[in-house]
Amino acid sequence: MEMEPTPIINYDYYFNSNEWFIIVSLLAGYALIFFLPKRFPLPLTLLFLIIGVNSGIIFDHTISIPPFDFYDVNDSSYFELFDFLSYIQYGPFGYLFFYFHSYLKIKGYFNMLYIVMWSIIAMFTEGIATYLGVFHYKEGYVFIYSYPFYFYIQSLTLAIYLYIMKVTKIPQKYPPHQ
Repeated sequence: MEMEPTPIINYDYYFNSNEWFIIVSLLAGYALIFFLPKRFPLPLTLLFLIIGVNSGIIFDHTISIPPFDFYDVNDSSYFELFDFLSYIQYGPFGYLFFYFHSYLKIKGYFNMLYIVMWSIIAMFTEGIATYLGVFHYKEGYVFIYSYPFYFYIQSLTLAIYLYIMKVTKIPQKYPPHQ
């Protein structure tokens, strides 16, 4: 069975709030990482940034392309430069998720509370991004449907982080993690 090509939908033709949101998020996120005290060696920092970017790409593409096609990103349904940049902005969120887990020394049942908190932060950020035109919902998708996806990806990401920290020897010049 051959799939019909999806027609291109244009939402916007101008450089405006959605592009500015992505630029500001990128600059602020990566600047924050640069200026925060270092908690991880460079290879782990890069890995955590990549995990953030990949989880954004995987889960966005899981539900934003056919057969689901629940939303479009930025100015049109066609992939463009700012769509790519919007995926790179997930990197700092992933890194900060790990950073604050380490900084706060979260353990036990507080991991669940931490996941809930970060899922709410993700929802808040998505709400702002949607208001500014980064996301355009379709096919009956509504904002609240995103929460289970965030909860799932935060849970999976935390499990990966805990495993990485368990098997990795962190040099003593970095703060203790647990």
